[in-house]
Amino acid sequence: MRRLASRVRVPYAVASVALVVTGAVAFTIASWQISGRAPVLAVAQPIAAGQVIAESDLRTVNVGASADLGLVASIDEAKVVGHVAAMPLSPGTLLTAHMVGTSDFPPAGQSVVGVALKAGTFPPRLGVGDHVNVWPGPNEAAVSTASAVAAPLAAGAVVTSVGAADSLGTSVVTMLVDAQSAPKVSQAPSLSVIEVAPNAAGKP
Repeated sequence: MRRLASRVRVPYAVASVALVVTGAVAFTIASWQISGRAPVLAVAQPIAAGQVIAESDLRTVNVGASADLGLVASIDEAKVVGHVAAMPLSPGTLLTAHMVGTSDFPPAGQSVVGVALKAGTFPPRLGVGDHVNVWPGPNEAAVSTASAVAAPLAAGAVVTSVGAADSLGTSVVTMLVDAQSAPKVSQAPSLSVIEVAPNAAGKP
């Protein structure tokens, strides 16, 4: 009878453990939904394009961000570690799926453009990973009012580096832009950069 009783108790014990685990997971997910914040992966130290991503290169941060940004959840770390960075990544950058994959840089159909930007023509806290729209500079914009420029020279460009300002307050900024927009950006006499999607993790 004792053996039979022990056999009967085992399934109940297993079921109890399963319920506890399930309840804990459900509680965690519910807490994320209630707080509006979720744990995602961010870059902990500089990662070069083509470098294999290690666990020590990443950290977890809690952010409140729209799901359509494609941020990588901390529970998906195994899908990132061991893969290569598709672009240079600086500390604080929130990791997205398109930042991981092929080591080819720049990606097909895109180019890296370096431009000299004067103080006041770009956000003072512009950082690597920020998404920006690139427009003609103030002088060119005034001249082109008659033609009513309705579109930026490059839309959704990704900042890959920001140099220190020189004695005149000019900084060299490199950006990843689509190949068709690259000539327009590089040949423009002056530019203005407007931030459209900042790197939230690097800007507390």
